[in-house]
Amino acid sequence: MLFPLLLLAGPAFFLLLFFYYPLGSVLVGGLTDQSGRISLAVISALLRDPYYLKIIGFTVWQAILSTLLSVLLGLPGAYLLARYDFRGKRLIQALTTIPFVLPSIIVVLGFVRFFGNNGVLNRLLMALFGLEEPALKVLYSLKAILLAHSFYNFPIVVRIVSSLWRRIHPSTEEAARSLGAHGFRLFWRVTLPQILPGILSAAALVFIFCLLSFAIVLVLGGGPRYSTLEVEVYRLAKVSLDLKTGSALALVGAVISLVFLYAYIKLQQQSSFAEQMLEDYERPRLASMLRSPWGMFYLLYLLLMAVVILAPMVTVVAYSFQVRSGWGQQAVSLEWYRRIFSGGAYLRAGLNSLFFGTMTVLLALPLGTLLAYVGSRSRFAGSQLLEALMMLPIGISSIILGLGYLKAYQSFPWNIVGSWYAIVFAHTVIAYPFVIRVASATFRKMKPSLPEAARSLGAGPWQLFWHLEVPLARSALITGAAFAFGISVGEVNATLMLYNEKLVTIPVMIYRLIGSYNFIGACAMGSVLMLFCFLVFLIIDRAGGEV
Repeated sequence: MLFPLLLLAGPAFFLLLFFYYPLGSVLVGGLTDQSGRISLAVISALLRDPYYLKIIGFTVWQAILSTLLSVLLGLPGAYLLARYDFRGKRLIQALTTIPFVLPSIIVVLGFVRFFGNNGVLNRLLMALFGLEEPALKVLYSLKAILLAHSFYNFPIVVRIVSSLWRRIHPSTEEAARSLGAHGFRLFWRVTLPQILPGILSAAALVFIFCLLSFAIVLVLGGGPRYSTLEVEVYRLAKVSLDLKTGSALALVGAVISLVFLYAYIKLQQQSSFAEQMLEDYERPRLASMLRSPWGMFYLLYLLLMAVVILAPMVTVVAYSFQVRSGWGQQAVSLEWYRRIFSGGAYLRAGLNSLFFGTMTVLLALPLGTLLAYVGSRSRFAGSQLLEALMMLPIGISSIILGLGYLKAYQSFPWNIVGSWYAIVFAHTVIAYPFVIRVASATFRKMKPSLPEAARSLGAGPWQLFWHLEVPLARSALITGAAFAFGISVGEVNATLMLYNEKLVTIPVMIYRLIGSYNFIGACAMGSVLMLFCFLVFLIIDRAGGEV
């Protein structure tokens, strides 16, 4: 028991200082009055204010709708990946990591350029049907938020549900058919109960991501009418400088998200247990299904999903090679890439992102690895509570984390806000749960006989950990490092709260360029950011780590 406690000492100190203490400052700020006494007055006033009640209600409502759409879009894909083998299946499986490696600011940029009034889709429809006005006016509305959230999150449903669905042996359904169950009745009575833990687990995670969404709502919402908790907390902290109300509102959002984080952890445990109990089997080729009555539906589904996933990203890259050559005219050019790599603010933003990403890996990888090892090896009363505390940053938005840094360290002699290490610490807190998620799955799968054999040869706890279990988890740790780097270079929420003019990153620069309607420059910076994410994507795919 002493060895796990020693391993926990360093991570516990780091999290106490750079996560729990800032989070506690937000909690105290929301639960105290102006004189510093414990009081619910601020929260009570907030919950009676129609303006904030509307924001809270809209935040939950859009998260519910986004989750339902993501589940509906993801279930057919989960079925195809679970039940059939086909060319390109590994690529599609790899694409389900998109929500974890593609920054939300890229999603925003891609949707503006593809679905905007002057975007690719509307210009194509206007040319085909001779229209004088855009046929699809979706930007700066609830529809835009829902579409972006669904695109960004339905791969999570595909990944989680398919990993459980593929373990359901066909003989189960064949037995049900022999007893007269067919079609929808077969799915409702036999299949759905077995995959329900995976569906609910994916839905809980998607709901958290949609509830805590910031960049998508900030840009695509188009104004106060579609403001959410995250956007309002940012406005209160950075624009109005009202940290007291911002803390109270952040506290309300944290309570809602933590309820669903707890549900996700519990459901994920059920889903993982079900996967371990079921056996794998040989799957038919997809061509056999395409000849069935549902074949055309699934073929159209695959084509539609390819367009929905790839079109916005391809549009961003295509626009990055343009330059204005006259009033309303554009020409193909490498001008923006010359500006980016010739120095100045654009190159500095890229170098800052690389620096923050590298430093985040150096901190998040050992932090997440140690916590994953202790969590997977410890079996004691309260171990589930320990796991919940380790995964807590997933349920706390990075906007709240940034607000916590603003409140916690403003009175310190060494105020870290506006320093490079504040951004690195925040990125580390945001990224390390993904290292835990990947590493703990590998540690749990290791055969108990290996450590027992090493102990019989005289290996101590440290030798066992460092020379046996860490090398066996190498692929998972490479994947975790890639996730940490990708999350850091794409993070915009906490960075907007903590940066100064010398610490601008690529996502912050993209946000600025979008705000000034310089979409070509934003697309060029976005393409550089996508290059970083694509390299992360390749590392994850090669290493074969789990999400």
